[in-house]
Amino acid sequence: MIFRCLKCGKLSFDILCKECDIEVNFYKKDDVVSFYRYDDIEFLLKFKYQKNGSIVFKYLSKPFAKFAKEFKFKAFVIPIESKREVGYSHTAILAKALKTSYLTPLYSSLIDKSNVRYAGKSLEFRKNHPREFIYNGKSGIDAILVDDVKTTGLTITCAKEVLKKHNVNVLFSVVLSDKSLV
Repeated sequence: MIFRCLKCGKLSFDILCKECDIEVNFYKKDDVVSFYRYDDIEFLLKFKYQKNGSIVFKYLSKPFAKFAKEFKFKAFVIPIESKREVGYSHTAILAKALKTSYLTPLYSSLIDKSNVRYAGKSLEFRKNHPREFIYNGKSGIDAILVDDVKTTGLTITCAKEVLKKHNVNVLFSVVLSDKSLV
């Protein structure tokens, strides 16, 4: 398949040409693992509210698959999901990339029922409009949380609190980018 590079517009075999390809690194801060500098992928994250955004998130999920190959223990992968504005879940795409014989995604098990859009909002806004997570997955399991970006950490903290009530042991979280590393 031939694409136009989303950054420069040149013809390419992927959504970014070789010249515009984004460097992947491994970052770990506290219990959050990430792979990209936020500034490098910010323009791609805006596609998550568009129908073709699934192609972008599949592209960005490549380091998730590579990372998952290192695990030799059983755990479940729980994507942090919200009400869908388009026909796909961007975090489910990321969770799918982690799927191996050891890691099993639990799609649509942790959903934010609030209608609030948090992208680009301040810490104060996020504190005044907390997530309303509902968990309908397995209890008594080890899990890895998946989200697209860690901005303030409130989403992951809130998700962990809900999961803890269901006896889910969150081992760590995996995100595309941890904005606090900037």
